[in-house]
Amino acid sequence: MEVALVIVAVIAYLGFHEWLRHQRRNLIHRERLAAVEKGVEVPPLEHEAHRRAWNVQRTLLLAGLIWISLGVAAYVTLSALIASPANAKLEIPSGIQWMGLAPAAIGLSHLVVYLVGKKAESVTGNQEK
Repeated sequence: MEVALVIVAVIAYLGFHEWLRHQRRNLIHRERLAAVEKGVEVPPLEHEAHRRAWNVQRTLLLAGLIWISLGVAAYVTLSALIASPANAKLEIPSGIQWMGLAPAAIGLSHLVVYLVGKKAESVTGNQEK
């Protein structure tokens, strides 16, 4: 019962926090809209500047490396499990180690997107200069 109460409290807290963030963004939006209607130049918001500094490419790289690591670890673990003489009596299907290929492929796709995005950023950066 106590665990359920704690979970409900955490969910309520997170929901309230998101509601407050939404209300703040809504207020800022209305203020900026009123300023634009009056013809006042509006400066960029600090969170917009922060968002530009936050790099999605780094997240893609991290996610790709994590997925590849998980795939390789699953492959190695399942291969060792199959090759172990202690598990010879167990009915482990042969070829199950190839299930580690799926997370590794997801990781490779993240890395491809990372490399393409990085190349596009460098091309865009060169054109702006």
